[in-house]
Amino acid sequence: MYGLGAPAHCQLDMAITRSAFARQLTMAFPTLRADGPQAYSGHDAGCDWHIRLHPAEPTRLGLIVLERWLAEVSLTAADPAKRRAWWQQFTAHFQKGGG
Repeated sequence: MYGLGAPAHCQLDMAITRSAFARQLTMAFPTLRADGPQAYSGHDAGCDWHIRLHPAEPTRLGLIVLERWLAEVSLTAADPAKRRAWWQQFTAHFQKGGG
């Protein structure tokens, strides 16, 4: 997803249920801490990280309604290589099937 310009902070617009997000995040980072129903943190790939979910307006495709969340991601690693490694681990679990 990112090269050496991997961001330390960003917001992702994700069409996913909260429970599916939590399940995928647990597979990506098994040692994560749930800091509340919509907040997660951990230390992986050489950096501390925090994710907070904010509800977004659902996407509607005819009769289909897709739940959406804004995922606010913060990484503390100053080293771009460590941030890149974290994003590679994250995207390996969230970009399956085209994201």
